[in-house]
Amino acid sequence: MKTKIIAMLAFMLVLAAVDTATLTQNTAFGQRARVIVRGSRRGVGAVYVNNNAVSGNAVTIFSRESNGTLTREGAVSTGGRGTGNILESQGTLILSEGNEWLFAANPGSDDISIFAVVEGSGLILLDRVPSGGDRPLSLTVCEDLLYVLNAGSEGNITGFHIGPDGRLTQIPGSTRQLSTTASEPCPPLVVDLGDPGAICSAAGPGQIQFNPNGDVLVVTERLTNGTGLIDTYTVGDDGRTTGFTTRPPAGGLSPFGFDFAKRNLLVVAHNFFDGPGLGAAASYRVLEDDSVATVTPNLPNGQSASCWTIITNNGRYAYITNPISATVSSYSIARDGGLSLLNPVAANLSGRDPRDPALSDNGRFLYVLNNLTATVSAFVVRGDGGLTFLGDVSGFPSGAVGLAAR
Repeated sequence: MKTKIIAMLAFMLVLAAVDTATLTQNTAFGQRARVIVRGSRRGVGAVYVNNNAVSGNAVTIFSRESNGTLTREGAVSTGGRGTGNILESQGTLILSEGNEWLFAANPGSDDISIFAVVEGSGLILLDRVPSGGDRPLSLTVCEDLLYVLNAGSEGNITGFHIGPDGRLTQIPGSTRQLSTTASEPCPPLVVDLGDPGAICSAAGPGQIQFNPNGDVLVVTERLTNGTGLIDTYTVGDDGRTTGFTTRPPAGGLSPFGFDFAKRNLLVVAHNFFDGPGLGAAASYRVLEDDSVATVTPNLPNGQSASCWTIITNNGRYAYITNPISATVSSYSIARDGGLSLLNPVAANLSGRDPRDPALSDNGRFLYVLNNLTATVSAFVVRGDGGLTFLGDVSGFPSGAVGLAAR
């Protein structure tokens, strides 16, 4: 901790002297990490993209201005490797609850990178640890716990303690199986370009996330039994999961990306295996016994490949991205958790393929990562749930997966 404080003080002195600088620092495991520092007079937040490059993964940094616009600042190596392709997952790149740390999954090298978030829009690579499985593709954090969803080979979830310095320590005995241990060759669209013979879990796991109370983990499986499943794990006081239940999604096929609202409400996108015009969303409530009860079984939006989901800070609106239709759909959320389709095409991103979404800390701005076209689209979130397009930024390779914002 003393070393971290000294490092932070040094960076503050640098910021006082220069507006923009590129520095290097030795990491604890012998590699050199690029540190991009942006003058704190410019930008009030940042947006990060996980590049997912086969030759060497990196996080591209964009500073965020008060009006929501983005400026590219540079890229910081994760020290790991990506797959260079679509992952079909949500949560590959996440911030800690206090925005002190940034965690990036490296699905090509089966590990997780940890960054310290520096004042302005800088990052320092602190460490890289094995993910406890193959092909990590989704991360979730609650206080001092991090869980990863590994989608390679048999697939599993594995837990870590987050230390006061941000470093991860795997929790012994925390690894748990998914609903099936079957495996198969990875689909062509998601195969690791650096390892064409890669093996994936037959469950098709898409995302892992803690509920708001931090006592339940939810995992979506897109492919199990040809319909998909929603799994829940009970989290004990020691950070290990002590129970497991699973259920088919209500009225939908292939549950994918999801997000939690208040009162343990879960909104899940159903992509119906990318069937034309079959995209939809459903809402569920996680109950006291950790089971999942349906609120709104399935509400179509008329778009194709509804996959990624995010809910506004006030819990009133959900946005679903549809990469095949190149649109963003919006839903309103009632107090009882019921969904209503607000606008099937809240944003038209023709020529792009919208996937991972992220909201700024204040909830005023929505950012959407376009994987194949390698851009981030920025929007103002209006009070009525509508979206106003601000523009696109670029500066990272095609195949990037994972988006985080603050």
